[in-house]
Amino acid sequence: MELAQLRALRELRDRGSIAAVAAAFRVTPSAVSQQLAGLQRSVGVPLTKLEGRRTVLTAAGAALADAAVAVESALIDAANSITEFHDDTAAPVSISAFHSAAIALFPGLMNASIAGRPQLVLRDQDLRQAEYPALVADVDLVIAQRLVGSEEWPAQLAVVPLLVEPLDVAFRTGHRLDTGDAGGPDSAAPVSAAELRGAQWIAAHDDFPLAAAVQAIGAASGTEPAIAHRVGDFAVTAAMLAASDCIALLPRHTGAAYRGQGLSTRPLAGGVAASRRIDALARPDTLHRRGVRAVLEALRTQAAALAPAERPARRRRGSAAAAAPFRAEVVGSFLRPASLRRAHARRAAGALDDAGVRAAEDAAIVDVIAKQADAGLKLATDGEFRRGSWQYDFFAGLDGVTVTGAEGGVELGGVRTTNRQLFVDGRLGFPREHPMLEHFRFLRDHAPAGVTPKMTIPSPAVLHFRLDREGLAGGAYVDHDELFDDLARTYRDAVRAFYDAGCRYLQFDDTTWTYLCSRAEREKAAARGIRIDGLAERYAALINDALAGRPKDLVVTTHVCGGNFRSAWISTGDYEPVAEQLLAGTDYDGYFLEYDSERAGGFEPLRHVPAASGGRPKQVVLGLLTSKDGALESPEVVKARIDEAARHVPLDQLALSTQCGFASTQDGHALTEAQQWAKVREVVRVAADVWR
Repeated sequence: MELAQLRALRELRDRGSIAAVAAAFRVTPSAVSQQLAGLQRSVGVPLTKLEGRRTVLTAAGAALADAAVAVESALIDAANSITEFHDDTAAPVSISAFHSAAIALFPGLMNASIAGRPQLVLRDQDLRQAEYPALVADVDLVIAQRLVGSEEWPAQLAVVPLLVEPLDVAFRTGHRLDTGDAGGPDSAAPVSAAELRGAQWIAAHDDFPLAAAVQAIGAASGTEPAIAHRVGDFAVTAAMLAASDCIALLPRHTGAAYRGQGLSTRPLAGGVAASRRIDALARPDTLHRRGVRAVLEALRTQAAALAPAERPARRRRGSAAAAAPFRAEVVGSFLRPASLRRAHARRAAGALDDAGVRAAEDAAIVDVIAKQADAGLKLATDGEFRRGSWQYDFFAGLDGVTVTGAEGGVELGGVRTTNRQLFVDGRLGFPREHPMLEHFRFLRDHAPAGVTPKMTIPSPAVLHFRLDREGLAGGAYVDHDELFDDLARTYRDAVRAFYDAGCRYLQFDDTTWTYLCSRAEREKAAARGIRIDGLAERYAALINDALAGRPKDLVVTTHVCGGNFRSAWISTGDYEPVAEQLLAGTDYDGYFLEYDSERAGGFEPLRHVPAASGGRPKQVVLGLLTSKDGALESPEVVKARIDEAARHVPLDQLALSTQCGFASTQDGHALTEAQQWAKVREVVRVAADVWR
């Protein structure tokens, strides 16, 4: 039995066909079939069978595929442990950066005190945006640039944001655009696209990020920009500006070295794509090297120091939160420990019964509760250790719902999940002994004094949004909209049942809001028979109906998720299309919002959060620390982003968390348990600095 054979079996389970597995592995279908045949010979029982012309797994094959996940996870953990404790921190770390980033970052990096003192191998290299991703095959960290709003980096890359940098219009002093402001772009009057009509541009070469910015400015002005020269070096551009009436774009922070005497700048007015992202790109496995992580932390510190004017000279401090949601938070799920994965693998192999698995779950949950308290959290979850999925396990326990396997899966950033299908084949209801009530009671009984037990369940909107056309066939409901009244009643009963069990902190996990921000996901929903028009308003009404009459001392929050599975995601898009309906139109007490990457957009949608006006003010929990990889964020960068969010909603209505859970399914994200707890402790430390 070989690892490659187990992977082939698992991928057949997940991808549904030998051809799909072959395409994923970049081998022939015959090679995949040979791997499966070799595995079947080694175990001595049939693992696959033919259904029509399609090869599918037998029951034994499915059980072994489940065990294969545990085997591979154990091997990954072992490799991570070797990396964590035996990696040579002094080994060379190679970095490539485009010219202006190299000028701004490399000198400070060379003089930085970096843990382990790794040898730096630096090079500057300007590339077209499409050329950066390929460079990670040869370079550990690639410092790349792209315009805000442009095509994202490929999903298979690890992307660590370093800086969002405004682009300013530069010209010689005395130019018609010169307003005489001596304080730089922060104090100069913004220049509109209309004012730039007819100007002669010095632009970047085609396909380089800043060239597209000039085109966007032209489009905003209603005229084609007049490009007189194409220059790829800011030093040359600056010299040419001083000698002519041309204009150009200069980066505000990394371009400080080019802003010599005789040049002036003005910021661009709103409505134009006038900022660029500076990101560090890497292969995900590269970030598991301690030396690389140390260098990345130094890079973040250097990048944060480039824009001091964007942070308050003296940071405001908020007050501590005495009740949920707390200033330092976690979403809910944690990586399954090795003991629990082994227990599930043994059950799949027939070597352990359900009672044995339950005992392993109990022990793991007691341990994860203690670790949360030790990290300084004032809340605790059970890590969702008793669930295979954050959503389907809850739905399967409802009256009138059946959950089955299904063809194919959901595509998340190039990773395909194991799919499930929902069928509403009877009247919806919440049973008096739903399995998760007992899950909560165990959590309640083992949470230490001073720690609030928090229960997480999927939102009612998720059930509605996940239903296919066939999901209602032959059941009690004619169409999707007919579900709403019974779905709200079911959740009212669930809220009351958890409250009666002692729950005072309940969270609805919800992917639907981010899906509604994605045109592609809206189109898929329409194809499933869901009426898209006004859906955000109807979901807000559904949630409010579900929360109607809840006890006043019960805190109910929601985690708005973009879909997370093995460090990949589904939805891309900022919250603006649904912000008013979600933040102002629902009766939640708090909102966990993912803000770990540019996919979530800016903080401007937070302006819809109602101001505190007596009673319990709504809270926004900023998910600024990613749970998709183990690299730690710079505390100063996180604090600066909290300050930025506080421009749109008061600081005392904000809190901090990781962007998502660490294991929305049994598979978990691509980081170690040690890295997971380092993230949690970082949340607690940063929150303590910001709020008292």
